[in-house]
Amino acid sequence: MGCRAPMAMEQGFTGQGFTGQGFTGQGFTVCGGCHIDRQLRLTAAPQTGRTNPADARERLGGVATNMACQLASWNAPVRFVGVQPPGSLAGMEARLAVAGIAPFLAPCDGEPPGYTAILTPDGELLMGAAAMALYETVTLAMIRPGLEGTEGPLILDANFPADTITAIASEFGAAQRMFAAGTSMAKVSRLADALPLLDALVVNRGEAAALLGAEVTVDEMAASLAGSLRDGGVVLVSDGGDMAALADTGSGTVVTARPPQISLVNANGAGDVMAARLFCDLESQPDMALSDRLRAALAAGADYAAGATVEV
Repeated sequence: MGCRAPMAMEQGFTGQGFTGQGFTGQGFTVCGGCHIDRQLRLTAAPQTGRTNPADARERLGGVATNMACQLASWNAPVRFVGVQPPGSLAGMEARLAVAGIAPFLAPCDGEPPGYTAILTPDGELLMGAAAMALYETVTLAMIRPGLEGTEGPLILDANFPADTITAIASEFGAAQRMFAAGTSMAKVSRLADALPLLDALVVNRGEAAALLGAEVTVDEMAASLAGSLRDGGVVLVSDGGDMAALADTGSGTVVTARPPQISLVNANGAGDVMAARLFCDLESQPDMALSDRLRAALAAGADYAAGATVEV
């Protein structure tokens, strides 16, 4: 989790919408979780029931925030819409602004949300702890002023309640393209009622299985989920370092590819970078081949997992 550095985008997939300085297309509105991520990376093999030595980091995080930071790093205009307790609102808005994001954070009473990740020495997520009760109180009425009048695609994560996510999609989906990222196996079902209003969805294998109620191959899951989206919608289903699939409802095509092989530094959050790349290309490169979209998204996620990070 946490804000991401610019990925190595130039792996044969540059073109319309990009210059030497990055994104030149229409911008994005991103809506969802925004909190502090704390990351503890163990320096030795984990031992339960004991205090384990670790390296510590703290940075801005949340799936929606991660995607917003990544898009901004590509020079895409980004507006972020979320909530924050009054006492931490100004500080979080300032951190978003430093990342090049225009913030709209509605005041919301409650404890500041946060996420703590414990990583193994080789960068795999061992355990995550999320304190995000504040998000369960969010309604469309709280954040509507931040969403009204925006242009370009609206990107959602699954941190807010299902009713709120569905209400956002219902109210704004007719005028804007709608993209979403699964967030977690526990929360992805919150997107279910909004699927018919989505133009793009990015999930991992576990999240796809949770939405479908069954686990089959990634290409079968991508095709099945794509059938629930708006005409022309796309679904990306990833599976860590294994095969991933991208399905397009418009053409009925499904393509598959494996991510590049890397020396893993940190797998936690690579999916957010992958989603941001797909969404960025959908907006800025309408003629990009489906197979190139998938390979570009996988390359961006792999670059992050190999160590392309920045603290915000």
